[in-house]
Amino acid sequence: MLPIFDEREKLEENLPKIYEAARKFGDFEIIVAEDGSTDGSKELAESFSRRLKRVRVISKKERRGRGAALKDAIRLARGKTICYMDIDLSVPLKFMDSAIYEVEHGAKFVTGSRYVHGSKIRRSPYRWISSRSYNLILKLLFDSKVHDHQCGFKFWDAKFLKGSIRDVKDNRWFFDSELILRSERKGIEIVELPVEWRENDNSKVRASDISYFLAQALRLRFTTG
Repeated sequence: MLPIFDEREKLEENLPKIYEAARKFGDFEIIVAEDGSTDGSKELAESFSRRLKRVRVISKKERRGRGAALKDAIRLARGKTICYMDIDLSVPLKFMDSAIYEVEHGAKFVTGSRYVHGSKIRRSPYRWISSRSYNLILKLLFDSKVHDHQCGFKFWDAKFLKGSIRDVKDNRWFFDSELILRSERKGIEIVELPVEWRENDNSKVRASDISYFLAQALRLRFTTG
């Protein structure tokens, strides 16, 4: 799954790479979850789907949020293993092999991690501090064992995931964190895969979103639903 909002250039550059990398896994599909883009991302995705039979597009006229787009794609996904990644390929495609191996050998939830031994990251000091602080807050609030709650490179057992998203309330950027934290509440082991990761200067997450993240974390911490 590829969540997209106003990322035409990255879609044009990287979808063919993702398609080619996925071919070695045999039967596969790529779902482009387009979320109200205004830069032609939808039209480009649809042109790919006409040329490449394994590419599907779901789209909304108005932006609802990355989490909402992913939920729609998850409900429609047909494979036994479901994954999503950011279209900028901050995590190189070579890490797909290890992630899929983990799911095929019993893991229900695998996430790329920038903060476990063996990972290599390149990012600005400000974003590094912000990210580490956010993860520390979640550890303190939820006693979470996960080091990186927001890496855009996740793989799941499809049956587990389709059942789990019913409980996830957030439709924006907290979706990843909420899914991890709810899974931990259920006793699910989250496999953290060390990855290489490089910062994207055009990240859609802004400093102004920090208050939103914290509000959602507190909402989850003090509710049971």
